[in-house]
Amino acid sequence: MDLRRLHANDVFDASGLVIALGFFDGMHTAHVRLLETAVAVAKERGKTAALYTFSTHVLSHLRREPFFHLTSLSEKAAYAERLGFAKCIVFEVDDALVELEPERFIERFLLGAEDVVIGFDYSFGRFGRGNAELLQHDGRFPVTVVPEIAFYGKKIGSSRIREALAEGALALATRLLGHPYRIEGEVGRGKGRGKILGFPTANVDYDGYFLPRQGVYATRTWIGGKAYASMTNIGDNPTFAGNRITLEVNVFQFRASLYGERIAVEFLAFVRDEAKYDSTAVLIDQMHHDERTVRSIFEKEEW
Repeated sequence: MDLRRLHANDVFDASGLVIALGFFDGMHTAHVRLLETAVAVAKERGKTAALYTFSTHVLSHLRREPFFHLTSLSEKAAYAERLGFAKCIVFEVDDALVELEPERFIERFLLGAEDVVIGFDYSFGRFGRGNAELLQHDGRFPVTVVPEIAFYGKKIGSSRIREALAEGALALATRLLGHPYRIEGEVGRGKGRGKILGFPTANVDYDGYFLPRQGVYATRTWIGGKAYASMTNIGDNPTFAGNRITLEVNVFQFRASLYGERIAVEFLAFVRDEAKYDSTAVLIDQMHHDERTVRSIFEKEEW
């Protein structure tokens, strides 16, 4: 995958490219439909499929608020490459890009394109004036507009997926995404409390990711290209008066140290909310119960 970063004042020749334009947070089923459309057009015309995306969400930059993504930039690029994209252009979101008129964006980055594939409601450029209609009106390159894709009468989108994750509705989130929600991160040092309790955990750095509802989950953890059944807790450890939300993974049938390793955690099923217990003994009993629940989930389902 040829990945290149561009700024608002750069100029890029899009000749011979079939461009999929969007932010693509989550790489959900509607995104995949758009991306597959772009790849199909590129193959049909013997051209190159290129992903045009952005370093962060424009609204988060405007509001000066942190953005918690569903999919990291590296994951987007890897997913697009698997679908058949050869290029990934990442636009650095800063004040200059946010203020760039959509007509200037077209002139600097889209001219020469073989086709621009865009979602029916996607917007870009200053005040979000750039959209499918403006691209079609420009007329200097073909434009393919992908219509709304719905599930049970409601649009499939990143906001709906966030709502499902916040509610612990993993079955819905997985259906909308087309794959389990996934968080990748490096394992850091925790307090070592899990090992003392009999449940050693990997403390995963989730920096930048949107966190699902606090609680216990059945998860699948990828370590060195191999998948392991696991149990994951998201929360602030109220039994021990914690004050920071952590993501801790107890990987079944794996006892080697994971410190410093980069792993991926896929959320498969919500087990229960986080709770405060009267004693360590009660907490340990609950953790054993959680483990049995998670193992039964893996026994019953094809994950």
